[in-house]
Amino acid sequence: MAEIERERTQTANEIREIGFQVKDRDASVAELLGRLADAVQQGRPHETRGYLDAIDPKSLAELIVARLSPIWAILEVARNVLVFAPIAVTWFGLSLASTAYAEVLTEKPDLVTRPFLLLWQEGFTRTGYFLNFSTLALIDASLIGILIVLSLAIHLRAELRDAAIRAKALLKESEIRGLLGHAAGLASADLSEAGAEEVLDQMAAEERRIYERAMEREQSLFNLEGAVHELNQAASQLARVAETLADRTRDDEKIRSRG
Repeated sequence: MAEIERERTQTANEIREIGFQVKDRDASVAELLGRLADAVQQGRPHETRGYLDAIDPKSLAELIVARLSPIWAILEVARNVLVFAPIAVTWFGLSLASTAYAEVLTEKPDLVTRPFLLLWQEGFTRTGYFLNFSTLALIDASLIGILIVLSLAIHLRAELRDAAIRAKALLKESEIRGLLGHAAGLASADLSEAGAEEVLDQMAAEERRIYERAMEREQSLFNLEGAVHELNQAASQLARVAETLADRTRDDEKIRSRG
């Protein structure tokens, strides 16, 4: 008995340790593991089985192992946002350039013969025009270069990191499955004597129901056999009556033929 108590305590402590590991990432799973540990330690097999059915070892292992660095998370978000930056900058520059082009043509109609891109590059003959064509192209190229570098870095890290994480997750999943299997074994061993008697009572009741159904069927067969016997007797009587009537009919015909 003392050995079983030690096993319960050790298993419950190991389950609580896993709960501590996931508490910061998922408090509900940590709470579930804590309740499972209490049920195991206190020898409540039905609660233990219920909590065990609610735990997925694979998801739990991934929750423990897969930890994303905040820096890389920020870089990934930045990469996803910067995807639209070149388009936004380009259309912003075109909007400013078209407005400036319309204004310069209003002021100097003779410039209509000059190409739009050339006027844009020259700042539409205005001093202090900061976003000419080459500047806008340089900004777009810089943004695209940053996107390429970020995507390459994130991809390489994911390729190298995912293999290691998968290996760690498989090892952790195996460890968790072994621990939960041991808890399930303790729950089976904790089946109380009252529970065993209840199972035996249910088996006896089921056996009585089967016996009663068998007796009912046997009685039905016996009644059917009696009915068949009575039908046979009635058929025999009808056959004798029919034969008697046939004999009388023949006698009557003979009498009439003689007369």
